[in-house]
Amino acid sequence: MPTRTGTSAAIYVSDAVYEKQLTKKSTYYANIIIWTVIFLYPLLGILDYIYAYPIYQALFLTKIIIVVLIYAVYDISMRLGKPAYFALHTTVILISINASIICNIVPFDIAPVFFMVFASLSMLFNLAVFWHPANSFGHFFLALIFLAVGYHLFNTVSIETYITQGAGLFIITFFFSCFIPMARYSIIRKNTLNDLRVKNTTAKLNLLHEELIDKNQQVEISNSRLTNLVMQQDSFMAFVREDILNFIGSINLSANAMRDFGHERQNLHHIETINENIIRLEQLAELFPNDHSDLSSDIVLSLKKVDLLASTQAVANCMINSFGYPDINFSIDLQKKWPMVQLDQLYADQILFNLFANCFKFCDKNDFIDCRMKESNSKLHLIINCIPPGIEADRVANEWESAVPTAQSLQQGLGPGFYIAKLLAEKMEGELIYHKYQTHTCYVLAFNL
Repeated sequence: MPTRTGTSAAIYVSDAVYEKQLTKKSTYYANIIIWTVIFLYPLLGILDYIYAYPIYQALFLTKIIIVVLIYAVYDISMRLGKPAYFALHTTVILISINASIICNIVPFDIAPVFFMVFASLSMLFNLAVFWHPANSFGHFFLALIFLAVGYHLFNTVSIETYITQGAGLFIITFFFSCFIPMARYSIIRKNTLNDLRVKNTTAKLNLLHEELIDKNQQVEISNSRLTNLVMQQDSFMAFVREDILNFIGSINLSANAMRDFGHERQNLHHIETINENIIRLEQLAELFPNDHSDLSSDIVLSLKKVDLLASTQAVANCMINSFGYPDINFSIDLQKKWPMVQLDQLYADQILFNLFANCFKFCDKNDFIDCRMKESNSKLHLIINCIPPGIEADRVANEWESAVPTAQSLQQGLGPGFYIAKLLAEKMEGELIYHKYQTHTCYVLAFNL
């Protein structure tokens, strides 16, 4: 669709909308002129009565006929759904014919009054009309033709006298007033285009504002749920820790008592006590959820195609610019067209923010952050390595594929942010893996293609 653009490439105004708005403007000003003529033109009969009393009735009747003709043409145009241009042209032509007759039949001494009246009408007309200036110049030359015909038909004075008695004033005023629509036409067109740009921009800003409000509400709800989840996990873990410590204390007491007393009956008693504590530990284990997906069942996803690379770069840049984190290196082939993945953009960004925050928190300040992407096994992998100085990123880039995490490798480097990110990734049928090596730390985020 053809468009008109302003200084910003983001603001578009289609030619169809632009032309429609210009038509509305021209129709509006045409209606003002036509109805003004219909109501006020007969009032000029007062001048006929004062200055041309012997023929004022014929002149007044002529004005009434002109007004009726203008209204008839205007009404027919409106009924047929035509623009008001035709009625406007009819108005100017009829008034020009009327001027060419009146100014040539009135007495010599009062002709300047009527020339001045019609010169004023031509100026007022050009001050109000909105059309291409060629129309005004066309009507000016047409009025000259009518005036010349009227002069040859009705007037007997010389051409010099005719010019000096008011025709010169009428011609000069009409001609120079035709330049007014030239500037007015350009200004109104420009203002109309600017109004449409402002309207489109305001509509876009309102839409963006509503989207931001909606996104903020979603983020607040999500953060509230995630905060409650973390608080519940912390409280639960504290409860588990307390019970486990009590269990360990009880086991230690029983073991010490068994070492201190060698009687068989007492040993049996302490063994029973240990068994009771084991049963309590089994009951405690039953309290743990066997499927953590239940914890995220209230998270509602809005899936769409997401560019994981672009989202990662945006989040990384935000962390660097807003929080002063060190630079992050993207060792990614930018020429390759990486596939899009079905994700919830809001939660995908939450995962990346939590993952980078977790990465910065547990890595040394001098560590080198290396980000890579890889396609394998119908999955798109984002690999983030936190590498100390002196180690080449390419050498450790693929170690995650063969790594087997151990209990020792999971003892550090995992904060609440990682567990929240892992929960959200699994909710979107993804996977978040953490590996702690002797030389570096690796985070792998994978989603199905």
